[in-house]
Amino acid sequence: MERHTRTAGRRTAMTTAVLLSLIATVVGSGLVAAQPAIAAPAAADTTTTAGTDAGRLSGVGDLVVSRLALAEPVAESKWLSGKPIADPAREQAVVDAGVARARAEGVDPDLVTRVLRDQIAASKLVQRGLFTRWTHEPWSAPTTAPDLTAVRTQITQIDDDLVDRLAAVAPIAAAPRCAHAVDAERHRVESGLDSLQRKGLHVAWSSFCDD
Repeated sequence: MERHTRTAGRRTAMTTAVLLSLIATVVGSGLVAAQPAIAAPAAADTTTTAGTDAGRLSGVGDLVVSRLALAEPVAESKWLSGKPIADPAREQAVVDAGVARARAEGVDPDLVTRVLRDQIAASKLVQRGLFTRWTHEPWSAPTTAPDLTAVRTQITQIDDDLVDRLAAVAPIAAAPRCAHAVDAERHRVESGLDSLQRKGLHVAWSSFCDD
């Protein structure tokens, strides 16, 4: 009986020692520290939301890049014809047409005005950069250029498409996370642009978000 009791005692002591050893191992490895991980889903939700908004901006972003690409043929035409880069009457006509389309389709006219003015400013920035380059490097200046009227027809179509696309993304422009979505969209497309176009891209998105 006494031997049985001593044996049982030794087993209990061994079991307790093993359990304590396992607990020490788990705590030491950090596996018990579960509390800090509770905040992770919120961060994941924020990242997912920003990524979703950026995805919704891709349609607008593609049009912005397409319009920006037309700045060079416009600059080539103006370089050879001697026309100035700035054309206030034409620029106002572009904005007025966009606003009229926006009101007809129920799109926020203020958002459309901001975005179209940014596209115009971005195009002029690229054009001025090209003029500067051609002035300092005359051998790189254009000797031929496409018809400006034809290029402007393409620009008008892009502007119409922009207004249509802005209807779907207007809520993003008013959201607190807007700047993050815009940054993500710019990052998505900028790798295919040169340094001058990247500057234009920044200007093209500069007033999209409500401030």
